Amino acid sequence: MKKIIYSILISTLLIACAGNEEKVVATQDDRSILLERIKKFESELYVADKLDPIKADMAITTYSEFIEKFPNDSLTPDFLFKAGEVATANMQYKQAIGYYKGVTTNFSKYKYIEECWYLQGYIWDNFLNKDDSAKVVYEQVIQKFPSSHYAQDAKAAIQNLGKTDEQLIEEFKKKNAGK
Repeated sequence: MKKIIYSILISTLLIACAGNEEKVVATQDDRSILLERIKKFESELYVADKLDPIKADMAITTYSEFIEKFPNDSLTPDFLFKAGEVATANMQYKQAIGYYKGVTTNFSKYKYIEECWYLQGYIWDNFLNKDDSAKVVYEQVIQKFPSSHYAQDAKAAIQNLGKTDEQLIEEFKKKNAGK
């Protein structure tokens, strides 16, 4: 895993250092190669019983490469979304939020835009335990998509922020006792 991270860092540095040189234009061949690699990783990831963290990192890296080279491609929001899913499954939560935020920032008409907003709050809430950040995002979901089921879920999540599992169970018991 460290090798992958070092490779990404080195690639990033090389790209940054090449600022004075001509920018490399991504070609249709580059797109085709990346799409083949993505297809390969997806076929391996989605058929496995258990997530292979190394393959997940490689898939995320490939998604990221496509996103960087083809930011306006029609597949880019799908790959941002998928990278967010894989990063979440691979417990790379802040990275996942970044991918979902990439969708919400750049692709406001994306078919899963509501879900991308909600998942940011969900990750802050359930995995990173950052109630303040979660609340901000949940409130945005409610404001932007008031009639969505995600807005209803966000309202419920806000009511439960900061509560322990024991408190939630106790509230559930009290609520059901009255029925």
